[in-house]
Amino acid sequence: MQTREIPFLRLCLPMCTGVLVAEYLPRIPFIAGIIIILALTLMTIRLLHSGYQSDTLFGAAIFLFLVAMGYLLRTGERTRPYELAGERQEVTLRLSEYPEKSNSGCSLKARMISVNKGDSLIRPRGSMLLWFITDTIPSGWRPGDILRLNIRPVSVANNGNPCEFNYSRWLEGQGIKQMAFFRPSDITGYLAGERHSLRETSLIAARHMTDLFRKSGLQDNELGLIIALTLGDKEYLEQERLTSFSRAGAMHIMAVSGLHVGMISMALSWLLFFLRGRLKRIRALIIVPALWAFAFITGLSPSVLRATIMFTFLQAGSVMHRPAAGMNSLLASAFILITIHPGVIFEAGFQLSYLAVAFIITFYYDLSRLVRIKNRIFNYLWQITALSMVAQAGTMALSIRLFNIFPLLFPVANIVIIPITFLIVLMAILLLITSPLPPVSSLIALLLDRLASFTLNYTGLISSAQHGVITNIGMSASETIMLTLTMALLLATLLRPGRLTIRPLIVATMMLLLCNTVKTAEETKQNRIVTYNIRGKQLAVRQFGRVLLVPSADGKIPVEVQKHAFTRGLKIVPVEPG
Repeated sequence: MQTREIPFLRLCLPMCTGVLVAEYLPRIPFIAGIIIILALTLMTIRLLHSGYQSDTLFGAAIFLFLVAMGYLLRTGERTRPYELAGERQEVTLRLSEYPEKSNSGCSLKARMISVNKGDSLIRPRGSMLLWFITDTIPSGWRPGDILRLNIRPVSVANNGNPCEFNYSRWLEGQGIKQMAFFRPSDITGYLAGERHSLRETSLIAARHMTDLFRKSGLQDNELGLIIALTLGDKEYLEQERLTSFSRAGAMHIMAVSGLHVGMISMALSWLLFFLRGRLKRIRALIIVPALWAFAFITGLSPSVLRATIMFTFLQAGSVMHRPAAGMNSLLASAFILITIHPGVIFEAGFQLSYLAVAFIITFYYDLSRLVRIKNRIFNYLWQITALSMVAQAGTMALSIRLFNIFPLLFPVANIVIIPITFLIVLMAILLLITSPLPPVSSLIALLLDRLASFTLNYTGLISSAQHGVITNIGMSASETIMLTLTMALLLATLLRPGRLTIRPLIVATMMLLLCNTVKTAEETKQNRIVTYNIRGKQLAVRQFGRVLLVPSADGKIPVEVQKHAFTRGLKIVPVEPG
């Protein structure tokens, strides 16, 4: 596969470069503007002089233009949300989602509509994260409702711990730069929404599906699992069950994204198998609206939207008989998402989704052909195993960096859980369709309950297996990039021995080892006090080389310290406080 066969690769790379530059050099928009003007001038000169033979100048101009555009789009996205003064004021907001339970009340996101400033009224842009401190969760609140609150906004900031998750950047990507706490006495007005946006209507439809599942007789963890698998809402599932899925290597099925949209696409392709040849376009015209309908009833979450756009392009690519259409369609969907929301490239869901699908498109076909099985059932199981292995290879490095564990039994888990998830998603849709027919819907609900119960027990069994999970591991950003590249080259070398020599793999492996060596050397020289901010309190830890001396009376180590230690390859030694 040559780069000229995937033109969107040459568009995505400079755009992502510009976004990255904006993240670390945010104060040079003037220079980016000059680059755009120069690039447009060069492209105009090239187009006017058609006799000019070389396209090098034109290609360089396009590259610079896209880099500068990525920079300006990301800069504009970061500066767009309005920041209110840190004083108590009356703010009118429109709820963007349903309230979500928390330890001392609930949290909710809301879009700012207006702020009273004495005799004036300003209309700021952006949203706000709200924390409602109450013993009773307001059941009547829903997306589109209007709240008038007397609050004191505060800026969202990270805790400042080493290697921590960049929470402020994640919220910033949703247009949120501030948050506020309020009590029932701070509510000065409430109005139920009358007209709802498409996104709000979608969230309300998703909540109706949750109520439908509950009314059908589903309950407890079985209900929570079905809601998680179909809507992506893990609120109804116990934390212990979530841990089991994580340790079994099946946590990805909880995020309604590419896997679920792919299942719907695959099921519809099977049902419409008779639409072949020239009728293939009709099949795509049926599948694409069905995928968007699924995205709508599941709440139009960012992960579902990413996957739906991705598979929309993949369906378009399948109609076009081109070898690289799959990868080009994947990158085309990524280019559109980055143009709309440049900060999406920093989101873990975006990175995991596109890495998994990119590896599947590139390596799945070659791996699946290694083993020829005539029996349909065993062949299907092998296809699922191959799919899981390729996807896991693509996301392994990033998963280790994010979650600090690596499940060794993921093929054993996914060979069973993925087909069951496929059945659960399809049966959940059937339950929705047959809800007016109680006898049929009751039977489907019973089958769903049994499947969910089996899935919970199976993941619990896998997660409890001794030595089934590698824990306490982590990676730096450079190691993550190099390991992902090394895995890609390893698969390419093994699966396509005639097309690629072993030299690139050796070079990538050496670069990976170099990254680890540099990290180790940096930490070995350290002799300092590291201060962690943990739930409003500070913890001073002495770092001596690659050892962290952590004060702990009971031997328990805060997760913030563990995250730092795992990522940087440090050893934790508990010591007596004082």
